[in-house]
Amino acid sequence: MNDERIDALERRLALLESRVQEGEAPRSAPAPSLMGVLHGYRNDAEEHFHPGTVGYVGAAYLNEDNVYLWAREHKLAELLESDWSPAIGVLEALASVPRLALLGMLIRKGRCTSADLLEALTPSQGEPTSGQLYHHLRELQAAGLIVQRKRGEYELAGVAVIPVLTILATSLNLATDPPVGPPIEVPQPQ
Repeated sequence: MNDERIDALERRLALLESRVQEGEAPRSAPAPSLMGVLHGYRNDAEEHFHPGTVGYVGAAYLNEDNVYLWAREHKLAELLESDWSPAIGVLEALASVPRLALLGMLIRKGRCTSADLLEALTPSQGEPTSGQLYHHLRELQAAGLIVQRKRGEYELAGVAVIPVLTILATSLNLATDPPVGPPIEVPQPQ
């Protein structure tokens, strides 16, 4: 940790301590529930006569240097009318056990060397080679999911952290959750 960061933390700590000594209660706003957001989307759709909104949010505190907050939303009508083909590269990059293992290690450990990442590959069809590793790393880089900061050192792209975790969470839900009811018809944009 650098000196400027330590100084900033000391100032914040002193401010908090002075508030406690003066009897001021700590202020913290409760995080909005996702169900509240869901009902907000529903009310917005009803009030503005549109088919709805799809969104995702996330907060990932992987370590003190890697904190990610992300929120995105898309109007359903616009999403249904969009060209979905740009998503193919990302989905193809994620549709691989070795690449998911590499992403998992990068999410858990942060920046990793090529040697570290080679260890993440399981020998499902013999011992993994550096050639196989670099093939998977190239695919993940091409999809914009990882970046190479310097030779032989990789990390998950900051803009990809929450979206990748969201894709994994929703994919796991689709793969493991029991069906909730009969299929519903998706409203057609007008």
